[in-house]
Amino acid sequence: MSKSLSPTVLAAVERCRKRLWAHCYRMTGRRAEADDLSQESIARAIERADELKDGAAAEGWLFRIATTVCLDHLRREQRRRALTELVDPVAFDDLAAAAADPEAATILRDDVRLAVVAALQHLAPKQRAVLLLHDVCGLPLADVAATVGTNANAAKATLHRARAALDRARGGTVVDVPVDGALVEELARALEARSVDALARLLADDVWGVVDGGGVVPVATRPTVGARALLRRFANLLRRVALPVECRVVQLNGEAAVLVSLPTAGQTVFASVHVETRAGRIVAMRVVRDPVKLMPLQEVLQ
Repeated sequence: MSKSLSPTVLAAVERCRKRLWAHCYRMTGRRAEADDLSQESIARAIERADELKDGAAAEGWLFRIATTVCLDHLRREQRRRALTELVDPVAFDDLAAAAADPEAATILRDDVRLAVVAALQHLAPKQRAVLLLHDVCGLPLADVAATVGTNANAAKATLHRARAALDRARGGTVVDVPVDGALVEELARALEARSVDALARLLADDVWGVVDGGGVVPVATRPTVGARALLRRFANLLRRVALPVECRVVQLNGEAAVLVSLPTAGQTVFASVHVETRAGRIVAMRVVRDPVKLMPLQEVLQ
């Protein structure tokens, strides 16, 4: 390691440690992989400090390294995601929620909303990398192109395709940022009361929802579209699960979400419910029932 640049690299690592983790999380959608890949990225950056030519560009250089590490990992993995598969919900301790920006409605700086991170996983890894490096990390197209091994014109075309693909995967981006907290509170009360009528009052007619059971919990294999269909599924769930539930509004992925637990089973986390809102109604609902994804959230209830 260069003695002149090592303090610069180490200082950049300390400034960016949490953001590097969030970047790896956006790239993979998995908490454990973000842990491993962010640590590998930091180690690789320290080893290659001699390659940093401009100390002022250290942060962008770090994110380029992290992107390469993630792309290598995704190439090795090459697995197909189920249509209803979501990502690990995460309780960030000190990562601020994304602020609304009309110029960047598809994805925002420091965006870790579950809806966005889940949609990102449906993009090809290279599209994901280009979009995140440019629109989230703020790198110029020339640096983005160098990271993914292409030229600036090709990177620009990939960026346009990635934005369009993310918009399609999101099912629409005209939503409240952040989510309407009052609606989330009402949702928690409706779920806790096991009230179909109370839930119906919160839903937009064209609401859609998806449930991720992780291949363990039996759930629908396709999204549910429309308030009537979603309410039917909720009513069916109430018949199958007669246990009382407790619902707490917590901060997950930088936004208010509902954490559902079973008080008669030691407050075991039963589900996390993440919604998108618009004009006083819920327009999208993503529910995580996968026990593996939910297990780390148990500590949120402590």
